[in-house]
Amino acid sequence: MRLSSLRFLLLAMAAASVIGCGEIDQAQSASNTNRGDTPAWKGAKDPFVAKGWTPGDKASWESQMRTRSLNQNEYVRTN
Repeated sequence: MRLSSLRFLLLAMAAASVIGCGEIDQAQSASNTNRGDTPAWKGAKDPFVAKGWTPGDKASWESQMRTRSLNQNEYVRTN
């Protein structure tokens, strides 16, 4: 009984030590994500952007954010 629990413990420790070796570096795999060091209106180079917003245009970004916030306002939606 004691030998099997010791064997299980050793196998669990070996598995836990190997799990960390398989991690992918997130800086290399996240080349298309929006970084925090760039302004928000310069991000998103994918086809899923909102209509009426062009990447790199601050005025259209502010207009889109204003429209989104008005759509979330219950007073505007009910009246």
